[in-house]
Amino acid sequence: MDGNGMKKMMSGEGNISYAGIAGAVGGMLGFAGVYLKWFQYSYPVSGGTFTQYLNGTEDWTGRVAFIAGLGAFAFGAAYVLLSDPQIRKLTGALMGIGAIFLLAMPLIGFSRVDEAVGQPFLVGIAPGASVTISRDVAGGLWASLVGGVVAVYGAYLAVRRTSPP
Repeated sequence: MDGNGMKKMMSGEGNISYAGIAGAVGGMLGFAGVYLKWFQYSYPVSGGTFTQYLNGTEDWTGRVAFIAGLGAFAFGAAYVLLSDPQIRKLTGALMGIGAIFLLAMPLIGFSRVDEAVGQPFLVGIAPGASVTISRDVAGGLWASLVGGVVAVYGAYLAVRRTSPP
């Protein structure tokens, strides 16, 4: 970017790239959601209930969502920072690929709670005792899903902007 372009950007005369911002924010929310806990299991113990939360990386869907979120974030940021139309077209398409995977993985993760939790280690339970374990999703899965939706919307804006009339 030359000096005049930087002056325009700093003075607010340039266009704000909402597409890239949405892709980057959605990607960041998506990969952060993986570590905000995707799954949980709980069971009764004497005196209450024990609840354990698991990161999204406990299942392959969370690992793919983390990588897709990083991709959507990086290519969204590149879309904002770079002004060449051909580079923007490429980064917008790559942001879209990451965003689609970021949206798909939490959706698949909702159906994989039992596989992700598996047979958990039971703390405070006598060996051989019968215990009912409840498995559920945690808030991070929802955060990654929202991040995927925001990133897909940003990719849609990017593709719409670069497509011919």
